[in-house]
Amino acid sequence: MILDLAQDPTKVDLEVSNDSLLLAIDRGNSGSKIAVSVNGRPLEPFKVPSVIRKVDEGKGLLKVNAQTYLCGESAISMTVGTTSTPLGEGDKIKNLSVVIAQVVSKILESRPLTNSLDLRLIVSSPFCSAVLTREVEAEVKKLENGFHVGSREFRVSVKSVATEFEGTVLLKSAEAYNGVIDIGFGTILAGYRKSSGKVETTPLMGGDLGGCNLVINGLLSDPAFLAAVKKSGASAPPSAERLSAKLSEGQLKVRDIDLKPLLKPHLGVLKTRIEDAASAVATQLRLDSLASDNAASPKIALVGGGAALLQAVLGDNLKTWLSKYHLEFYDQPDYQTAVVMQQIAKLGGNN
Repeated sequence: MILDLAQDPTKVDLEVSNDSLLLAIDRGNSGSKIAVSVNGRPLEPFKVPSVIRKVDEGKGLLKVNAQTYLCGESAISMTVGTTSTPLGEGDKIKNLSVVIAQVVSKILESRPLTNSLDLRLIVSSPFCSAVLTREVEAEVKKLENGFHVGSREFRVSVKSVATEFEGTVLLKSAEAYNGVIDIGFGTILAGYRKSSGKVETTPLMGGDLGGCNLVINGLLSDPAFLAAVKKSGASAPPSAERLSAKLSEGQLKVRDIDLKPLLKPHLGVLKTRIEDAASAVATQLRLDSLASDNAASPKIALVGGGAALLQAVLGDNLKTWLSKYHLEFYDQPDYQTAVVMQQIAKLGGNN
């Protein structure tokens, strides 16, 4: 059973010398989903942008390891320096220390923090191993030497680092489901829970060939969308990165253009890939039940940015389709990997 984080009884100690952060990061290509507790008190989940631009001294909001950075909209808008995203780099670990500096910047918008921070970190990845955990630890250890958010300097003491397989981590907590499909920007991942209770990943043909980016690329080449952009007075259509960032924030309007009817024709390919994934999960569950004589009907949670996009654009029109493939939208699908990782860390004594 998933814990209600709002019921966390831990009280904030106003006299602590070091604030303690329990931070769970689900790093996406357009936005990284964050679940964080400060001194045991959980904040509302939020996103920080994944587009990072390395810039010259003095131009960036963040300074990590003697290098300055801009993130999100300001990074997209500038033309100097170099940008990176997890999908573009093929690496969700690179610049993770900058993402953590962004998280500190975001927390400061709503509450103060001490200059010295104790960090317990859990990160999702499509690959999980002891080697990956050591790579994450090496990257975030950069923060122990100090980093700047604006004019303030912070130091982090890294207390623990863990990794979880993105998407399937949900099955370690949500007992009502025995399958999960995680639709990211460039990938679709899936998993199932065996009758023994062990959580396994489900191999998907072409799972690495696209997720939400298939929808965005289709929209950007759609004559109806391009005509609407021209009519709006814009000099050019938005970049895939900018459009992805808007959609990841739940914005379905760009320059007063209603994206809902324009997105609908491009959701078909994504739905087909989800159907294939659902069939693969159902097959794994059937094979497991044959081996264990314990038949279980598939009940598959849809999570990730692609699930949130489908839910926002099509909503109740998907009921019949969802039922046919044993699918259900999970509550706040875009945040669930981060939130569940945080809950598991709490239950495991990582608080």
